[in-house]
Amino acid sequence: MLVLHLNLKNQKNSEDLKSIKKYLKTSDNFKIASWYMPVKNPKAVLILIDGYKSIDGERARMFAHTEYLKSAGYSTLIIDLRSFGESDGKKISLGVNEWRDVEAAYDYLKSLPENINKKIGFLGISMGATVSIVTKGVTGKGDFIIASTPYSSFKSLFDFRLSKMRLPSFLFLPILRIVALFELGFNYGKYTAINMINKVNVPILIISAKQDKIVNLNDAKIIYDKATNPKEYWQSNSPHGVFTHNPQEFKKRVLEFLSKHV
Repeated sequence: MLVLHLNLKNQKNSEDLKSIKKYLKTSDNFKIASWYMPVKNPKAVLILIDGYKSIDGERARMFAHTEYLKSAGYSTLIIDLRSFGESDGKKISLGVNEWRDVEAAYDYLKSLPENINKKIGFLGISMGATVSIVTKGVTGKGDFIIASTPYSSFKSLFDFRLSKMRLPSFLFLPILRIVALFELGFNYGKYTAINMINKVNVPILIISAKQDKIVNLNDAKIIYDKATNPKEYWQSNSPHGVFTHNPQEFKKRVLEFLSKHV
């Protein structure tokens, strides 16, 4: 569940990317790596937040989102969450602390003259989707959310992973909860999508994957049902990496949502 800092290979480690890299400072003094790709007079700005990168790829997969979003007139900013890639950190807290990284990115974008009166929202994948919802719930910041395959709670995530490993939940779940209390803090359960979704008062698109083997596919629908309008839901007939396996439909759904609500 919790690992030491992950040093990921960057498949696009070009001089161009080095020139646009900027380190952001969080409210708890972490240095977060980011890459800002603006367009002239953007329709809106999206912060791209990846999930647990050992699942099905590396940071480079997020650059694929910048391409179709840029073509459609949207600026983007990719961040490495703490304990991933080039950002500070030695532990992954599954959303308990990562919302501070997204907040730092939002504040930075909001401070730029070209983004005055522009909406700034989140496109999160897996853990990044949950972090997007938690960020909005905790800080109130963010004008829209696209959340692909989020998990609803730690209990749901732990239960599902135990079932996939064919381990008895009644035996191992209490152990995981005790570990989480010490590693994540005694109020870690607060920082979940299901607890924060009622504080999300902006347009949200929630995506699930019918063949998901990483998180429970029902979690996205549970979150959607508790969300307030305006909200949209799409279930892709694909594994957990919806964009990887169904890119054209993913792009279509995202751009239609943005066109309608941003």
